[in-house]
Amino acid sequence: MTEDKILWVARYVEGELSETAHADFEKHLLSDMELQEYLKEYREVHQGLRIHLAVDEGRKALEKTLSGFNKSHFAETGPKVMTFRSYLKWVSGVAAVLIIGLLVWAPWRGNLYRQFAVADQMWVVERGAAEETSLDKAAALYNEKKYTEAEPILSALYAKDPQNAMLAYYYGSSLLEIGTLGKGREVLRTLFNGESVYKYNSAYVIALSYLKEKDKENCRKWLKLIPEGTSHSVKAKQLLDKL
Repeated sequence: MTEDKILWVARYVEGELSETAHADFEKHLLSDMELQEYLKEYREVHQGLRIHLAVDEGRKALEKTLSGFNKSHFAETGPKVMTFRSYLKWVSGVAAVLIIGLLVWAPWRGNLYRQFAVADQMWVVERGAAEETSLDKAAALYNEKKYTEAEPILSALYAKDPQNAMLAYYYGSSLLEIGTLGKGREVLRTLFNGESVYKYNSAYVIALSYLKEKDKENCRKWLKLIPEGTSHSVKAKQLLDKL
C-alpha cells in the first residue's frame, strides 16, 4: 500500500533501518518506480518542512499528539499499516503519512546522529581531461549521497591505490553509509593510524558510526581521540557533552 512504501521511505531517509532492511530497500528501489518517486518527494518535503515549519503552539500540539508513535509500531522489514485519520483529519493520504514520517523520525527531534553527521564533499582536482574519469563519477555520486552507486567505483580505485588518503577516506565513509560497518571502520582505522589530513576526519566518522548503533561507549572513545583545533574538534566536544 501507499502508506507502507512512504513510511518505509521515511525510515530509510532517517537512518532507522537495520543493515539487512537497508539493503532490501535499495534492492527494491532499483526496479520500483513508485518507490523512487516517493523517495524523491520525501526528501523534497523533508527539506521544505525543516526550513519552513515554525516552532509554534500548533506544531507543538501536533508533535505531542504524534509522540506516541515510535519505531515499535513498525516491523523490521517495513512499516505496518496504521490508521491516522482520527489524528490528522485536516490532512489526508500521502501528505498525512509524510508529515507523520517526518515528525516521528525527523532529525530535529533529538536524533544526535543526524544533528552531528558531517556532509563532506568529495572534491576532485580538475586535470583538464576531456572525458569524465571514474574518480569524477565517484565524486559526483558521493556528493549526491548515492553511496551505494559510488562505493563499487571507489572500491576499485582504492584497490589500485590503497595509499591514497583521499580515496581511503571516501571509500571508508561510503562503506559506513551503506551499512558495511566492519570494513568501513577497518579502512578508516588504517587512515587514522597514519598522518594524512584525513586522520581526525576518520576518527569523527568512526565515532558517528558507533553513535548510529547507539554504542555510546565506543563513540566517546573515538571522539576523545580528536585533539582540540583539529578537524571536527568543536563538533566532537559538543557531542561528548550530549552523550
